[in-house]
Amino acid sequence: MIALIKTHYTKLAQTALLLAMASIMVLSLLPLDKVPLSAVNDKLQHLAAFLLLAFLIDASFPNQSFNLWKVSGLMAYGFLIELLQLQTEYRFFSPADLMADLAGIGLYFFTIPVWKRVPLVNWRWSLT
Repeated sequence: MIALIKTHYTKLAQTALLLAMASIMVLSLLPLDKVPLSAVNDKLQHLAAFLLLAFLIDASFPNQSFNLWKVSGLMAYGFLIELLQLQTEYRFFSPADLMADLAGIGLYFFTIPVWKRVPLVNWRWSLT
């Protein structure tokens, strides 16, 4: 029974991770005047997006702790976004965006003890 529940939540997290990554990629490549919430500080958007992605990648692979592989994968994804933005005429590569991405990942890492007490998401740690 536990294995079935673990599989269910893991698949849900993996699906959410893919949807979030696809959505973030699309939004990051749209012209700025087409992006919803463009009035919100860009660095806060990066921080929030990568905080969410950090949780989702961690929940997608619950048998591993939040480790260097997960962080590296997220940073590679952020770097890919910046490289693709460089190929557009209306976006640009920003090292500050990468730092905001890393800040979101770091915020997740340092708040894991808090997340473990949040009923909506604490299943990630109860299934390991």
